Amino acid sequence: METVRKTLSVVAATVVLLAVFAVLGQLMMPRWNVEPYRDHIPVTSPDTAITPRSAAIAHEGAFRTRERDITIHLDDGTSVPAVLREPVGAPGNRPACLFVHGSGTGDAEDFGDIANAMSSAGIVTLVPAKRTDDYTPLHRDYSRFAHDYSTAFDFMRLIPGVDPVHSGIYAESEGTWISMLMAQQRHDIAFSILSSAPVFKGREQMAMALSAYMSQSGVPNPVVRDAAKLISLDFAPFDLRYADFDAESTFDGLTMPILVNYGVYDTAMPIEQGASTIVDQAARHGNRNVTVRYFAANHQMRAGAGLFSPGLPLADGYTKALSDWVNGIAVGTDAQGWATPQVAGVRPHQRYAAPDVIRSGVIGSLGVLVALTATPILCFVIAAIGGVCFLVAEILRRRRIAASNADGTGHGRFPVVDKHGRALRAWPGTSRSFTRMVGYSYGLRALLIVGSATATLTLAALAGYLSYVGVAAVREWRNPGIMTIGFNGLRIASLLLTVLTAWLITWLWHSWRIRRAYIAHGLYPAARRARSSWILGRWHWMLASFVLAGMLVTLTVLAFWGLFSL
Repeated sequence: METVRKTLSVVAATVVLLAVFAVLGQLMMPRWNVEPYRDHIPVTSPDTAITPRSAAIAHEGAFRTRERDITIHLDDGTSVPAVLREPVGAPGNRPACLFVHGSGTGDAEDFGDIANAMSSAGIVTLVPAKRTDDYTPLHRDYSRFAHDYSTAFDFMRLIPGVDPVHSGIYAESEGTWISMLMAQQRHDIAFSILSSAPVFKGREQMAMALSAYMSQSGVPNPVVRDAAKLISLDFAPFDLRYADFDAESTFDGLTMPILVNYGVYDTAMPIEQGASTIVDQAARHGNRNVTVRYFAANHQMRAGAGLFSPGLPLADGYTKALSDWVNGIAVGTDAQGWATPQVAGVRPHQRYAAPDVIRSGVIGSLGVLVALTATPILCFVIAAIGGVCFLVAEILRRRRIAASNADGTGHGRFPVVDKHGRALRAWPGTSRSFTRMVGYSYGLRALLIVGSATATLTLAALAGYLSYVGVAAVREWRNPGIMTIGFNGLRIASLLLTVLTAWLITWLWHSWRIRRAYIAHGLYPAARRARSSWILGRWHWMLASFVLAGMLVTLTVLAFWGLFSL
């Protein structure tokens, strides 16, 4: 009967814990959702060519090119290398284009194939290296980058043979934020090429990209929603403020002719929503000379879907479109002066929309999440150290009690025990012999160890699963079976940990009641078997509390990652 009662207590506590953490997980959900994108942009023609209506222009391959390594001195006294490419024999002053790096690139040798192709069409190109002395995954100063590239832009406009009136910028990916910031700060940029532009705040773009990546890889829906939770957090404690770079505040600089390019295989960018936003925002500021082209390309405008596939060629027709558009702008082509459509190329399909507003749930900071994740490990380490100390103290205490009982100097507070902690006569006030280990009983000790180990292993498994999901999403591995099995395995581990936590709570509650009775009435617990749930000493209680706290916080972390969601 006693066993049934205890079992029912554990079951009831388990149900309560499951309900509590299911509700807590729901409260942690962000106050927004990643919605499917439905406002698809109309593509007029599959041809990516760009042609002025009535002007004759030079095309790619018209000139040989000359390449020079130069040094650009920046305002703060530092300098960066750069590669200047010029068309040989091109008449008159030529249009020029400054290249702005995106994330993952920064050398002066980057963009070599694009810059050389444009130079062969009569366009002077300058590729300066990006300063990376203060560029890390945690910190990026776009204002400083804009200032550095502005210095390089001024340098380019002073190069002999360059037409300063028709000098503009080519930027890719993250670099488009920098070029848009430059365009807002200065009004002498003749044209702007925006390739693979995120357009929106980094947090909004990442929410869309993560959802697209994970869905494409077959990640379970709860994990896709978990990505939204992570994106909603405040990254400021880790200096990730660039995630909130307000790109929309630079839209008033979209007053020059603009060429927008996207690869239709690029799931990281808002390939339709971004293009539509640029067209609309430029029109709001009186600029309708915006051209949009879609290529069969990835994020780097390479001919392939693999984000990290090396050696891929540029998308077919990409550099030709760039060169013809720049030369068309240089001869004065306005919005009505193009013989080709405003939007053309491969038909895109953006799966998710970048959200307008992102608000977090009850956990609003990445620092809080990291602290929550680290707390169980700290609790278990403290408990392990305390357990070793108790083990040593228990061995010494047993020997001391056995020795004092052997020579008759033992105190009457404890029953007579041998060096193994076994009673040699009945407890005071009882008629039974009672065996009691000083400290924890065997069962409670095992529960504390198993609970700590289960929580630690579950956290490790969660970290491994999330790492695999992240790599699989970015590298476009599609393994829905493995994803589902892994997630269900984590759910089972979470349920097991919940049962162990409920068991520990009921055990400690029972022990606390016995201890209160002992303190209030001076009674000693009686038992038929050689063990007891009674705990002696405040330090034993403190250690058990650390283990329980670690298990409860672990369940909180698991709730954040949707493992108790319905």
